[in-house]
Parts: sequence; structure tokens; C-alpha cells
Amino acid sequence: MIDQLIVSLLIYKKRNSLGRRIETKSIVTFFFRQVIYCLGYFLFCVSSSVLGSGFAVMEQSVKELGQAFSGAPTNTEDGSMVFFNSGAMSQVRGKLISVAGYVAVPSVTFKNGGSQLSPLVGGVPLQGGSGGESASPVYIPNFYYVQEVTERLAVGLGVNVPFGMKNSYQANWVGRYQAIDSKLITININPALSLKVTEKVSIGAGLNIQYLRSKLTNAIDFGSVCFQALEPASCGSQGLLPQAADGHVALKGDSVGLGYNLGIYYALNQDTRLGLSYRSKIKHDVQGKANFSVPDNAIGLTRNGSFVDTNAKTSVTMPDNVMFGFSHRLNSRWAISADALWTRWSHVQELRTEFSSAQPDDIHSFKWENTWRYALGVSYTPELSKWTFRSGFAYDETPVPNSRLRSPRIPDNDRYWLTAGFTYTFLKNLNLHGAYAHLFFTDPAINRSGATDDRLVGDFSEKINIVGLQLDWKF
Repeated sequence: MIDQLIVSLLIYKKRNSLGRRIETKSIVTFFFRQVIYCLGYFLFCVSSSVLGSGFAVMEQSVKELGQAFSGAPTNTEDGSMVFFNSGAMSQVRGKLISVAGYVAVPSVTFKNGGSQLSPLVGGVPLQGGSGGESASPVYIPNFYYVQEVTERLAVGLGVNVPFGMKNSYQANWVGRYQAIDSKLITININPALSLKVTEKVSIGAGLNIQYLRSKLTNAIDFGSVCFQALEPASCGSQGLLPQAADGHVALKGDSVGLGYNLGIYYALNQDTRLGLSYRSKIKHDVQGKANFSVPDNAIGLTRNGSFVDTNAKTSVTMPDNVMFGFSHRLNSRWAISADALWTRWSHVQELRTEFSSAQPDDIHSFKWENTWRYALGVSYTPELSKWTFRSGFAYDETPVPNSRLRSPRIPDNDRYWLTAGFTYTFLKNLNLHGAYAHLFFTDPAINRSGATDDRLVGDFSEKINIVGLQLDWKF
């Protein structure tokens, strides 16, 4: 009977797969992983929230945050050009250091709208609360250095967090079988160079060495597993009833991936600038561990090697993107800017985890779509003043196609940015930037099936406030 149950495990509804052994790490990969991990731990100690669409992190310049990043591809005033458009670095004279930090205060709450178990086990309502406030304040840092080598050549280095997400629901919430803790952090090291081809045109290129670390946890309804594989009476005699025999799984792993970025900067005249940049996709082959917690009355389900602690691996692709930008100085006081960002989120179709044990593959379907982000900004510098003031607005599309594919791990939806910022010039070579942004969301609905056909139904309510400070030093 137990063997039949094991063979019929429907919790993941996946095809059976042979156990696979995780490949041995190469010496080079191991070296880079340790270097980047140390940088991430000692310099950052960061956990990122979802601040751009999907799990992108737009916060790479406080100066540009003040105008909703509308001028980022044409920016030549702070070090974030290493990230947004490496072609602009050749405009820097001397050396430039930019250090920035952001505090993001997100709020994400869930309202249950009739979540229930699978009809195969009765379709009764899912028990549990709303999950509480699943998001918490986070700190996001970045560092950039740009140096003029010759009048036409410049080099730069950026260390930042381009992708990330983090949320945590209460362990007994109604959606616990689909998500409890979710955390993904990337730390990117980006050396780059820029060449001024003509007085108007500059090009740039960079290498991205990216470290990724992830953790995903959720509950397992062993009662529903039993009911879907055996006669309910057999399960009941062992106390394996739906929602009454919960276990737990935690997936942890890390990876190092490589990519590149390209940029073109064009100064049409002294008042008008154009920028175009491309950042490549980065594939991560994440290797780690799967740790299971199984209730005593469900231990029999582990006898053939399922639901046991084991090595695990999965592949994740960070998307490539293209950014177009325009900025124009109307007069000595006023300037305007605009940009459009296209991101190939269609790389994110599913998250498949393979186990070294007999555990079937764990598959989460996303089927994300490509997105656009549009931004407009304006800046004002009073005459004979050390101050500059900025404001901006942006519309950011979600890659999530519909409520059935929206995950409680990333309850994303279209968002609108409203931002304001300032620059104060302490000295001729020392600037302080400050900015504030509020992100408005269209409340995302969810109607997603879990591993045992449990269905999470309801609506999320979301908003984010962001403040940032940045110091630029030219020398």
C-alpha cells in the first residue's frame, strides 16, 4: 500500500525523474562564488524587495531616482553611468566616486477571496490567516567608480544589486502550501570601459560577474497527498487528513553567472543628448540543498527516497534589457528627460528544481511576458544657486500575464512611479543627492493552483515608499 502511495505522489504533479547528482563545482566558479559572497556579506548585508517589475531593482542612482530614472541613459554626472550606459563614462574628467544607499518600505497585504482545497479532497475552504504584512523595510546600496585614462578613454567599476526580492508570510496563512518565505539576492560586479569615438559619439562595454543566492520555503499538505493517492479511509486511519498533517520544505542555493553590457552615448549638441544601452541575460545554474520536515504519521512516504533531505539544482535566467534615453536643456534653469526600457522577461517561463533523490521535479509555471517601462522627468536649477530640484513619473508594466499565473512569492502588477529629488553642491567637486519615490499599484488578483490542486484566491494590496541619499566626489 505504501509503495502504491509513493508511486502515485501527486503533490507536485510532475513526471517521475531519475535522481541526478550535482556536478562538481569547478575551481574557477568556486573562487568567484567565495569572492562575491564575501563582498556581498561585508559590504552590503542586503536583502532586496521587488522594486521594479518582476524582480528587477531599478534603484541604481539617487540622482536619477528623483526624476524616475528618465535621464539614466544620458546621465554623465554620477557614476551610475557604469550601469545605465557605459558609453557615457568617457565624458568624465579626472576621477568620480558615487556611493548611494536606499531605504525601501514596502507594504503587501492579502485578502482571502474563497481559497479552497482541491475538489478531489472535498474542495473545502483553506484554513489560515491572511499572512500578515509579508514585506519589511530593506536597504539597497550601490557603489561606482569612474576614471579618465586619456581624453578619449575611461574605465569604471560598479558594485550593485540589479535583481532581488524578499517576502515572508506567517507560517499558518491560507497560502502556506504555495509560499511562506521567498528570498532572491543578486550582487553584481561590473568593470567597464568607454571610448570617445568622435566629439559627439562615445561607446562603452562592460563585464558582469553576478552572484545569486536564493531561499524558498512552503508547507506540504501530506493529508491531501494521501487522499489523492489512496482511499480516504486508509489515510484517516493514519491521521493523514487534509490540512491536518502539514510538513515543510526549504530550498536553498547559490550560483555565479556571467554577462555583459554595451552602451552608446550621442551628444547632438551642447543641450541635447541621446543614449542607448543593452544589458545581456545572465544564466544561473543554482546548486544547493532541499530540506524536508515530515510529520511522524507521514514518515512512510519517505521510504523510496521521496521527501528526504537531498541536493537540488535549478536554472534561473536574469533577463536582458534595452534602454533608450533622451535629455534636453531648455535653458539655463530647466531641463527635461525621457526614457523607455524594454525587458525580456519571457526568459522566465518556469522554475524547475531537480533533486538528486527520487523526488520528482518541482515545477512552478510563470510564463512571463516582455515588458516596457516609460518615464518622463524635469529638473530646475535656480539662478546662482547650489540647488537643483527634480521630479518624474513612470509607468512600469508587469510581466505577469494573468491572475492564474501570479505567484504569492512575487505578487507583481503594473505600477506607477511618482518621484521628487534634489542635488546640493557642497563644493565644486562634491555633490549630495536626495530623492523620494512612491509606487502606486493596481491591486493584483490571484487565482493560482498549488501542487495538490489547492487554489489560492484573493487580492493583494501593495505600495512602496523609497528614500535615498547619494554622495558624488570628483577629484
